[in-house]
Amino acid sequence: MNGKLGKIIATAAVTTIAGWALLDGNVRADTSTPPVQQQVAQPAQQSAPASSLNLYSNRLNQVQNINFPAGYTLDAVRNINNADVANAFEQQVAQQGIGSNDYQSDPVAAQEAVDINNLTAGQVETMNQYGLGLVNRARAELGQTPFTQNATTINQVRQLALQYQTRNESLLKGNWHDFAILQGRSENIATFQVYIDDVPGLAARPFAEARGRDFANSNAVPLFKLTTMDDLRALVYYGIMGMLFNDAGDTFGHAQNFLTNDQPITSLALYPSLTYSTGKGSWSDGRQFTFRLENVDLHYIWTTGTDDDPGHFTNSGTVANYWDERNNGNYAYLDGANLTSDGQLSATGWHAANATQGHPYRYVIALDQNGHELGRTRVIDVERPDVSRAFAVYKAERSGFAVRINLGPALANTSSIRLISRYSAVPDGNSDYVDYWFAPLTVNRGNYANLDAAVVQGAQLHLAGWHASNLAADKPYHYIIILNNGREAARVLVKAGTSRVDVAKVYSQVAGAGKAGFAVDVALNKLNFNQRIQIISRYSARADGNSDYLDYWFSLLTAGNYSNQGNLDRFYIANGRLNISGWHANSVSRFAQHRFIILFDTTANRQVGAWPVNNVARPDVQRAYPTVTNAGQAGFELSLDLSNLQLIPGHRYAVVSRYSTTSMGNGNGNGSQFTDEWFAARDPFGNETGWLDSHNWQRTITGQYRLNLAGWRVSNLVGGYQTLIVYDNTQKREVARQTVTDQWGRPDVAAIYGDHYANAAQSGFRTSIVLPASIRLNDDYTVIDRYSLTPDANENYLDVLFPLGRL
Repeated sequence: MNGKLGKIIATAAVTTIAGWALLDGNVRADTSTPPVQQQVAQPAQQSAPASSLNLYSNRLNQVQNINFPAGYTLDAVRNINNADVANAFEQQVAQQGIGSNDYQSDPVAAQEAVDINNLTAGQVETMNQYGLGLVNRARAELGQTPFTQNATTINQVRQLALQYQTRNESLLKGNWHDFAILQGRSENIATFQVYIDDVPGLAARPFAEARGRDFANSNAVPLFKLTTMDDLRALVYYGIMGMLFNDAGDTFGHAQNFLTNDQPITSLALYPSLTYSTGKGSWSDGRQFTFRLENVDLHYIWTTGTDDDPGHFTNSGTVANYWDERNNGNYAYLDGANLTSDGQLSATGWHAANATQGHPYRYVIALDQNGHELGRTRVIDVERPDVSRAFAVYKAERSGFAVRINLGPALANTSSIRLISRYSAVPDGNSDYVDYWFAPLTVNRGNYANLDAAVVQGAQLHLAGWHASNLAADKPYHYIIILNNGREAARVLVKAGTSRVDVAKVYSQVAGAGKAGFAVDVALNKLNFNQRIQIISRYSARADGNSDYLDYWFSLLTAGNYSNQGNLDRFYIANGRLNISGWHANSVSRFAQHRFIILFDTTANRQVGAWPVNNVARPDVQRAYPTVTNAGQAGFELSLDLSNLQLIPGHRYAVVSRYSTTSMGNGNGNGSQFTDEWFAARDPFGNETGWLDSHNWQRTITGQYRLNLAGWRVSNLVGGYQTLIVYDNTQKREVARQTVTDQWGRPDVAAIYGDHYANAAQSGFRTSIVLPASIRLNDDYTVIDRYSLTPDANENYLDVLFPLGRL
């Protein structure tokens, strides 16, 4: 640890004040009453003994003046009734009083040592005289009559303040005024933190050296210690200054209680309640440390007083109980001890024995199974009235402890922990001690993990889960490793574990369980879902993660033996649409959740198009392939408009079913993963048909022949040209051709073929073809009815043949 403090991370000292005017048990706003003018009495010459104090604090010449800023009047304070008015008053008027009022050190008080935990009767008297004197000085300078006090008032306030302490309540711990304690009394509270530790190199200023400007910013108050009566007086002084001049947060309720509220009880005393907390700091090299602080809540309570016992006019934290000096027992009990999810050993219990007298330094020490010290922590006494009732031994009423010990990396090699409660006569606790050894505690050595999610997101495989074990306490590097067929495909460093409150609840005794989560992404182009994929969570002591590690192997993500099954049930054209249906089952769909049907022209070796499809329930496939993940939803259905496809007659087309990790395009590219099932190529047009109803020929006057034809022809070639070709089978040559320009309605044909062929309703034709004079009538002829994509009818066509025989 460096000898120089670099920066205090958390606030080292905070001043908080809270004011109440409690009348008849209810909070009420102050009524507007004019200030009462009263002559200030002359100071008494000698103070009364503690048992019969009459502390009116009219000795105002012994209390320093208070500088009230211009505009700080009773009416101004009295009329503050909301946050806006309070903020304006503080910024424009009151806050000047913080910087213009500095405590004036008293050289005599500076020579008197003070332990705030054990105030003497004289110190309590001095503290009350000084505090009441300051309040009455403020009231006198604004023309108000003084408050009073006596021993019974102080004793009563002491009992009330110690109830706060017994309940471990403080403004700095988030508590507020306790109605059950106050029972309708008015109260102001000023709260400070004082430094009580001995961290080497961490210095704190005496409170008596504080200046008003130190408290102008309540979030950046310097670190103070309290060791003399001068420091205690300064703490009282700045508490009152804060309540008078820096109180917008409570709409100047404290100042109103002190100055303008018509208090039904005019006797006022003050007393501290004490709780503890820790501060955090860091050295200039970045290393962090903690230090102990004591919260001092000064309670200013208006009460008539009911306790006349002069023996109570002191402070030892709580009322000292009787103990039996003849009892030689050494008593203790471990109420609870467990490892927390942040690697701390948390322990509560108590330890009391008469032998601990003269041993003020308390420790709880943790040993491992080999007797080696894992850590120790200083103990701050905890109230245990239950122990005091059961065991009449020294300081039983404050024998409790509640500690946390950071076990650090040593936890990884620790199987059991032995706790020792120690009272020692020396600060380091290593000699002249009284020990109690508790029974050993077993350390959880399990290795726990779960892979919560493995899903594809874009071009990444997203993996999320958690891994926690005490065995990893000395292994700061956390990796997620992905194996593909047993070979490493990728690894990702988990830079900061994600919060897992649920894991910490279940595995509360596992260090790091609360931050055991991980969420990483792996590029899909590094993986193959059709192979065996294994995920490993690894904690390692080495930055490269290749040695000194603790692994957890999750169940196989993919087994590498997927069944890729499918069938094309239907592939046909009807009503101008190409209809495709079938099923494709493959467990890779767990990750490749986007489905496409692709139509591929195998003749031209090109893709016609790709269309996303939804899953269709197929219980029959589920029954046939029960082990395939998506079998029950393996079906697909697709109906495509022929006019958008531009299918080519004579070409064969294959249907491809694809599962892909991406929803873009046809599911390919950009590092995506996909799995295909190719079905056998088919001719989508099938067997087209027609009928020649009649034919005849006649010779023209020019010597030529005219062939008259009538019939019908159905086709699914949308947008094609119909051409009739006369073909001489004997000569194996074309004789003539004629384009059909006018189709005739054929309801009879539509009735039979209307559900299958796009042109069925207009499939009829009547035409005449002029034959050349050289035609050989005795040859064998055929009429070819051709639908083609081009007007010349010489390519990309579909033919139906009508035999004619000899003309």
